[in-house]
Amino acid sequence: MMRQREETIKVWFEMWLGEDITPMAAIFADDVEYTECWGNQYQGKEEIGRWFADWHKHNQMNVWDAKKFIHAEDKTIVEWHMEALSMNGGARWMDGIYVIEWDANEQIKSLQEYGANSRKMRPYE
Repeated sequence: MMRQREETIKVWFEMWLGEDITPMAAIFADDVEYTECWGNQYQGKEEIGRWFADWHKHNQMNVWDAKKFIHAEDKTIVEWHMEALSMNGGARWMDGIYVIEWDANEQIKSLQEYGANSRKMRPYE
């Protein structure tokens, strides 16, 4: 079960590297709730699909890697790193975690994202 959950999350990351939304139907429950780290919230597969398509009109994901998985009953925490470019040339680097809750069909029913800039600095060094 844990390996299957990890593979499902990796498929979600791989989808962002391209533009094929087809696997999304198997990944998310119909009534999924997805919350981004800056507060945007998407209810259901349709809204997630619209967001995915809109995002890809203006951005390109170059890297999205899963670093570590932690499993507990119906939840998975995944630590990840991503790098993206916007069409206007801006770059974004982010380290983050997902807190994912699974339903009885092993689909994602809740996903909460937490993130931080992956470009670290030491202000007192």
